[in-house]
Amino acid sequence: MEDRETVRQSLRSVRRIVVKVGTNLLRGSDEGLNLGFMESLARQISEIQLAGIDVILVSSGAVGAGCHVLGFDEPPAETHLRQALAAIGQSRLMHHYKQLFNACGLRVAQVLLTRDSLDHRMRYLNARNTFETLLHWHILPIVNENDPTAVEELRFGDNDQLSALIAGKIGADLLAILTDVEGIFDRPPSEPGAVRIPYLSAVRRSRLKIGQGRPGSFGLGGMKSKLEAAGMATRAGILTFVGPGRAERILHRVLQGEEIGTWCIPQRRRISARKRWLALGKRIGDGRVYVDAGAEDALRNGGKSLLPSGVCRVEGNFQTGELIRILDASENEIAIGLCRYSAVELDRIRGCRTTEVLEMLGDRQFLEVVHRNDMVVMKNERTDDDG
Repeated sequence: MEDRETVRQSLRSVRRIVVKVGTNLLRGSDEGLNLGFMESLARQISEIQLAGIDVILVSSGAVGAGCHVLGFDEPPAETHLRQALAAIGQSRLMHHYKQLFNACGLRVAQVLLTRDSLDHRMRYLNARNTFETLLHWHILPIVNENDPTAVEELRFGDNDQLSALIAGKIGADLLAILTDVEGIFDRPPSEPGAVRIPYLSAVRRSRLKIGQGRPGSFGLGGMKSKLEAAGMATRAGILTFVGPGRAERILHRVLQGEEIGTWCIPQRRRISARKRWLALGKRIGDGRVYVDAGAEDALRNGGKSLLPSGVCRVEGNFQTGELIRILDASENEIAIGLCRYSAVELDRIRGCRTTEVLEMLGDRQFLEVVHRNDMVVMKNERTDDDG
């Protein structure tokens, strides 16, 4: 009951939403696309925009459209071939979106992003300004990963994560991930006894063991990627829905808070724009720093920075200024933040007091491992209701 009321209260103040449409929803026989579904989507989004709610559409489908042009039954596995197919298909995908949305009285703009668009703060701010300008002009941004030019280390990996990053970047109130399944289940839906989860808390999400799922040959995602995207968005305080994109008038039903699909419950407190960039816009490396109980309490409840004296263990090979994870002894994630030491330096001074650090490393401008202003503290999931 509490989760249901949280969803309904959150929906009352929704003024901006991100809608993500998966590859399998867009596949069809009309030039490799499902134009009937796209038409319904255009009509719903146009009605929502007319009601005064900003919408950003994150859409897959370029590879499938490219495969149709060249007569491929299935896309090849090689990355460079998929990138070429995406280059062919993206213009066709946007052509149909433009026609369908124009018929509903809505103009569209194409926005293609790579990972470094959000990793670097100035590029992130420039991209955010572009979105804000388009929305101010009542133009629908249609976003996709810039597949033809993205090298492996610059890829988002799938549009589920891209949609969560966009939602955090532009201050969305709601993320709707539309897929070809009924929602998130407590086990793979193909298994006997699988049950759809109507409301998903942070604790229950972290305990689900569903594996990658079956993304299909055209898509790169799967249920695991949707869970990761939901975790990213809810960590930034964004209500998230994962559910059946083909259901009749699905977006209107989502905005009414119907008990369809799965509602992922966000942290209660929203975070600043800079901390949204840390939580969502900047890639987290392999750095992991474990802290003692005193440091955990100081971070969670005291609003403090992390000092070397509270660090128990250091893992990973990170450099100064990289984004790291901060964990307790049981490997629960406490926070993420920008580290002011390299892994080698921090391993030398972990557990040391300030005077000892100065003796070992000399005069430092910063003594904190992670300053509070450069840190996003997570909800205390161990006290969350497992319902």
